[in-house]
Order: sequence, then structure tokens, then C-alpha cells
Amino acid sequence: MANLTRTRKYRKILLVAGGVVVFLALAIWLLAKNLNPWAQKKLVEQVDTQSKGVYALQVGQLNLSLLAGTATLDSVQLLPKPEVWEKLQKENPKNASSKLATLHVMQVQVKGIPFYKLLFGGDLGASHISLKDPRLELRSMKKDTTSQPLHETVGQQLRALRLQEISVTNGTFKWHQTASSKQPDLTLAGVQTTVTDLQLDSASFQDASRAFYSKEIDFSVKSGSYVTPEGNYQIKTGAIQANTKDQNISLANLRLVPLRSAAQMSRLAGEAATRFQVQVPAVTLSKVNFHAYYKNGNVAMAAVVVQKPKVQAYKNAKILPAKGEGKLPHDVVRQLPFGLNIRKVRVENLFVRYEELAEKAQRPGYVTGSNIDLTLTNFTNDKNYISRSKPAILKASGLIMGKAAMQATVKMPLLDPAASHSLEGSIGKGYPAILNPMVEPSMLVRVKSGVLQRGYFNVNLTRNTASGVMQLQYDEFQIDLLSKGKEKKQSFGKKIKSFIANKIVLKSESEDDGKAPRKGTISVQRRRERSFLTYWKDCLANGVLSVIGAPM
Repeated sequence: MANLTRTRKYRKILLVAGGVVVFLALAIWLLAKNLNPWAQKKLVEQVDTQSKGVYALQVGQLNLSLLAGTATLDSVQLLPKPEVWEKLQKENPKNASSKLATLHVMQVQVKGIPFYKLLFGGDLGASHISLKDPRLELRSMKKDTTSQPLHETVGQQLRALRLQEISVTNGTFKWHQTASSKQPDLTLAGVQTTVTDLQLDSASFQDASRAFYSKEIDFSVKSGSYVTPEGNYQIKTGAIQANTKDQNISLANLRLVPLRSAAQMSRLAGEAATRFQVQVPAVTLSKVNFHAYYKNGNVAMAAVVVQKPKVQAYKNAKILPAKGEGKLPHDVVRQLPFGLNIRKVRVENLFVRYEELAEKAQRPGYVTGSNIDLTLTNFTNDKNYISRSKPAILKASGLIMGKAAMQATVKMPLLDPAASHSLEGSIGKGYPAILNPMVEPSMLVRVKSGVLQRGYFNVNLTRNTASGVMQLQYDEFQIDLLSKGKEKKQSFGKKIKSFIANKIVLKSESEDDGKAPRKGTISVQRRRERSFLTYWKDCLANGVLSVIGAPM
């Protein structure tokens, strides 16, 4: 009898337990069936409410897994409503953000959602977020006057949120500088990003081991392009790689592509403008201080290496005269709105071709520099690192017109208000006639013969004047004075003047019949409307004319 009672009791328990299981299964089935549509509707409503109606969220499908703590959203679109933004801007500009975003994502997956905590009023949380094929387009609607860091502008829930990882696969980013621009000013394609340990709080902001509130960001781009603000150039690049933990950035196939002719650039600027075209196969930045950049906007790094750049420049001085004031390196650095500290810049195997149609010339002249290696150290506007005793130092060596070797050292205390600096260097054996492509069109002078054995120069420069010395050892220097006109031939009168210049005026040999250097002085008044490179070139040209005894 006791066994029968015990058996009936067990059966009753099993029946109750089975009923509970069936009930729970049915409840879960009903919840799963209705939870996804409810959650999708709730999410859409929250976006509308939190954005004050500026954004509308569209989701193709949302799938929640309570047990796994995951959410998957397919075909996500975040669409702005410009008319609502305009209304907010008129009623209360503080409520209208400075930018509007349009976002399309093929799939968003969120992991590590504590649904059980949410049921009891807990904070929103997640551990991983991944975005597949996102396309983000950002448009600047007004000037951003916000000076607060990001963690002070987001809500308490986001400050409490800590994400172990955010990943982006095959993303596209576009940015418009103005509300009305049709074409993006910045485009990044093939974006791959992994963000590790992100937390938007003040501790992460201050933590020197973090960058952009994260322990590590690994970022890569297949290609990118940027149109400069005045619309003269487009900067294009191939692959970009960056890692905040390794503190390195690399760029491949960097190009500066002109979008206007030199004449168009000059008319836009209201003065003669130089048109550049640049190609750089590879650029590497190492020991980049990402923390200093995102916290204070300062640029600091250990080294920059630029490999095999090719620069072509053209200037038409006949269209409009040069005016205004050219900037010296000191001016550029002192006027930067951010801190700059680059310990070393190295440019390897640079090629430069400069072509100019001078104001009185009938055809362009040109000069080239090749196999140029540059090293710039202590490039900074930090007064703790630079002074007269610790200047920025630029060292350069290469070939002029592919033949004459030249090396120079420039010392620049970049914070000096007087823009004082020095230029010292040497010139190897060469033939002055190689400069004819430049001097013939602009100076109506042709170097007929001559050999430069060696040379030395030393110049001290300020913002307005330069003085120094030059020594040249040369042989059999002779010139022809040319007539005006396209043919650049010598008239009979020019032949007589050339004879007088070569036999009477010019010193065709250096000291001791070309066996010792001849000394000359350098005295230059800076042409303030021209660039610092023109200033340096004028010093060297003045020294050469002084040595050979040419009238100045």
C-alpha cells in the first residue's frame, strides 16, 4: 500500500513538472514569436524619441536570442530628416547637431546582451558589436562649436557601457564639408576596423595607454580620397594601415592630383600660383602618439619616412604678378593651431622638377633635382624642445639637373620671431651649362662654356635680409647674351656685348688660373612675396654673380 501511494505521488510530481515544462515551452515560443516584432518596433520608437525626430530607423529583420544574449539586425538604415533638423535649428540651435549622418548596414550583430538584467531594470550592455558592409555618409550642417570631449556629451547609459570589441567589415565612409555639397570631400573605401575594450568615460579619456577611449584600434582602408577646401587638389591614397597599440601608420601610393590648371588657380587666388603634382609610393609614420592627438589635437611622433616621392611644379608668372607675402618655415610652424613635435623626417630618393614661365620670358624654363635625400630633425613648435641652441636641422643632398652634386644644411630655430636661420653647403664638380634650360628663358643668358670644380657657401638669413660668403673654383667660364624673341638668337650687338662681358667684365677663371677658389659675398634683400625656396635660391644666385664679377 505504501509503495502504491509513493508511486502515485511520483506520477503527480512528474505530471506537474511536465505541465510546467510544456507551459514554459509554450511561453517561450509565444515570447519568441512576438518578442522580435515588439523589440523592432520599440527600437524604431526609441531612435525617433532620442533623436527628437531627426532620424528614422528602418530594420529589415531583427532576431533576438534570449538564451545566447544576442541580437541580429539585417538591412539596417538610419535616415536623417533635414526638415526636422532645420526646425530644431530655428527653434533652439543647441538641440540641432552640427552634422547629419546617413547609415546603411547589411547586418549588425550584438553579443553579450544581459537580457535577464534588463528584465529587472538593469543597464543596457553588450560585449561585442559587428557591422557588415556599413556605408556611413556624414554631412556638416553648421560649424561645430562643441569643445567638450565625447564622454561628456553622451548619456549615462553609454558612459557605463563597456564593449570588449567592435568590428567593421568592408565599410565605406563619406564626408561632406557643407550641407549643400553634392560630391563628398572625403571618401574611404574598404574599411576594416577592430576596436578593443571601448569605454566612454573620463578614466579612459585620461588613460595615456588608450587612444579614442580604446585599448587598441586596428584600422585599414583599401583606398581614400580628399578634396582640399579651395578645390584645387584631390589627395588620393591606396592602402592605409594604422594600429594605435603599435603606434604606426602606413600609406601606399599617395598622390596630389591637381583639379585646375595653373591659370585657373592663379585667377582664383588673384596672383601667380604654383601648380603641384605629387606621387609618393610609400609613407610610414612610427611611434605616433594617438593619445595626445585625440585628447588635445596635438601631432607627435618619432619618425616619418617618405620613399621615392616625385614632385612636379609649374608656375606661370605672366598671368598675374606675385603679391602678398610668402611664408618662411617659421611662419608655417608658429601659425599652426595645434602642437607639433616630429623628432625626425626622412625623405628618400626625391625627384623634383620645377618649371616656370617668367614674366618677361617667351617660353618656360625648368630645373630638376634628383636622387635627393632629406633629413629634418626636431621639427616642432614646442618651446621646451626648440631654441636657438636646439634648432630644427634640415640636411639635404642630391643632383642638380641630374649631374652636379650638391649638399646643404639648414638650421632653423622655428619659434624665432625674426625667422633667423642659416644655410651652409657645398657644390661638387659640374658644368654651369646644365642650368641653361632655366636661365635662358628668364635671364636671356646662355652659359657657353665652363667647368665648376667645387664650391662652398655659408649664409645667415632673417625675415628680410641675408648675408654670407661663397667660394667657387671654376675654369673657362663664358656666356652668350641672347636677344628677345622665340628663337633666342644673338644679334650682332649681343655678340659684341658677350665678347666684352667674357673678356673684360666677367672673371672667367677662379684664383690662380682656376687652381684655387674665388671668393664672393652674398647680400640679398628678400622678395617678400616669394616662397622661402626662392629666397634661398636668390642667395645662391647672388653669390655666384658676386664670384664671377657679373653686374647685379
